[in-house]
Amino acid sequence: MSKIVLRFFFFSGHKLIGGINIEPARPLSPEFQHIVNKSDGVIVVSFGSNFAAIADKEVDVLARAFGRLKETVIWRQKGYIPANLSPNIKTVEWLPQNDLLANEKTRVFVSHLGQNSLYEAGYHGIPLVGVPLFGDQPDNAVLVEDKGLGLAVDIHTVTADKLYRTIRRVIDEPRFKENAARISRLMQDRPRSPTEEAADWIECTLRHGKLTHLRPASVHLTWYQYFLLDVMLFLAVVLLSVAMVI
Repeated sequence: MSKIVLRFFFFSGHKLIGGINIEPARPLSPEFQHIVNKSDGVIVVSFGSNFAAIADKEVDVLARAFGRLKETVIWRQKGYIPANLSPNIKTVEWLPQNDLLANEKTRVFVSHLGQNSLYEAGYHGIPLVGVPLFGDQPDNAVLVEDKGLGLAVDIHTVTADKLYRTIRRVIDEPRFKENAARISRLMQDRPRSPTEEAADWIECTLRHGKLTHLRPASVHLTWYQYFLLDVMLFLAVVLLSVAMVI
């Protein structure tokens, strides 16, 4: 189901098993549980292994925006840490992302929108503020906004004030949480888990070999047929011929 609700398309000849990375939430460690218990709501911030792609001046912008929030911000950040951080910001070198997203006090996830992060947020019904950096992340940001799961900003141009207002919108406007909750219900209402579904298809392929009957006819088209260039060329010739006659 997650491949339907969280993807634009997938390649023919492939069976996409979305959400296979998601694990059941585990209890938080005493360190993180203490932070969560003291908070009036939690904002999880993680850019995966891409934090090095964010310049120091951009980290300063993030820190100023986070410092204006009333919620506690748990921010995975290595390397450069701005001086005089607001007391509501807790920086850590590692955080239990899946477990924090499953916590009832988590309000929003500020993320680079990598594939794993996107699935985990969707599964747990957490709205997103996307900060895409490269690769598939800008496309994922379009997907997040299209599905009404959150909003995205450009890390290179966003100001602290705009980022603050964007986070507040995603938290305060009910539609983002409602849409995220709907996606969560769809992803969790699966007859088979992603691991079980993957095993089913692997076993089916081993039993029957190439499953050519599942391949669409489009895989046999040439590249110019696939993009309808032959049709467009024909129409162009017809229109040109008519124009010359007239």
